[in-house]
Amino acid sequence: LPGYKVASNGVLVKEKDLGGIVKFHWKHRYPITTYLIAIAVTDYRIHQTEVVLDGDSLNLVNYLFPQDFAFKVDRLRKTEQLMMLFDSTLGDYPFMAEQYGHAEFDWPGGMEHQTMSFMGFWDQGLIAHELVHQWFGNKVTCGSWQDIWLNEGFATYMTGLAYLYLSPPEAWNFWIQRTQLNATRQPDGSVYVTDTTELARIFNSTLTYNKSAFVLHMLRWELGHETFFEGVRSYLNDPALQFGYARTPDLQFHLEQASNRDLNEFFADWIYGQGYPTYDLNWKKENDTVFVTLYQTQSHPSVDFFEMDVPLQIVGWNGESQIERV
Repeated sequence: LPGYKVASNGVLVKEKDLGGIVKFHWKHRYPITTYLIAIAVTDYRIHQTEVVLDGDSLNLVNYLFPQDFAFKVDRLRKTEQLMMLFDSTLGDYPFMAEQYGHAEFDWPGGMEHQTMSFMGFWDQGLIAHELVHQWFGNKVTCGSWQDIWLNEGFATYMTGLAYLYLSPPEAWNFWIQRTQLNATRQPDGSVYVTDTTELARIFNSTLTYNKSAFVLHMLRWELGHETFFEGVRSYLNDPALQFGYARTPDLQFHLEQASNRDLNEFFADWIYGQGYPTYDLNWKKENDTVFVTLYQTQSHPSVDFFEMDVPLQIVGWNGESQIERV
């Protein structure tokens, strides 16, 4: 009907008035998995801007409910910074030949429909999360619901890193504390989904989102920032995976290639294994030497020992400190 607008995947190539009925023709030229196809129709107001990535301009098109329009436009300004951050970290925005945008819908969350994320509210966390999905979930889609952590873990973790790079320090510190607390809310459960018949298990916030994000944080620390993202970009740009499907061993392979390390033990413990470790520490000082004994307890018997480096901060009486990685 006149006054209504249509939001969908790709780019709007034609809008034609047929005499009381308006026809919208959208075209999308990239491979797309079925659950990412979407259409929304209502009396949208459109806000459009652009961001420059490596010298090329990308249109950012937002379809918004008329209510509180100026407020939403102001909140969406973060999209440009987020796009530049993820483009530089993860590699080129996957749908550069078309555009990126948001369509508002009446839902208490978001959905990463390809090139057009549907949004229920407008904070930086949700904007970042759905944008990251354009790489993890859209450019490379999990090959099974068992591997949904490849989508949601990266979307959650990169949202956290966006706080580190684009927000005051307290935002990152809060994200770390909250994510770690949520990741250890239950003593069992693996990041890898063993039962795909339960929707609540597939999209379990503790395991699929928070634990998987924190495992990626540990893996980035274990391999080093540059090596970790070298492997991540190699995974995303693998011709056998991009605009197609990936399983957990595919990510492990590319991280091993980048780091020249065997990650079988890490993935066995943290991805396929259940639970998490807790630590008790005893220490004593004799003359100029500090003796430390570190005890690990596992929350679930599926993992007999979590092989993971532990940073210990040693603070002297004069206030000087050093971190030892053991």
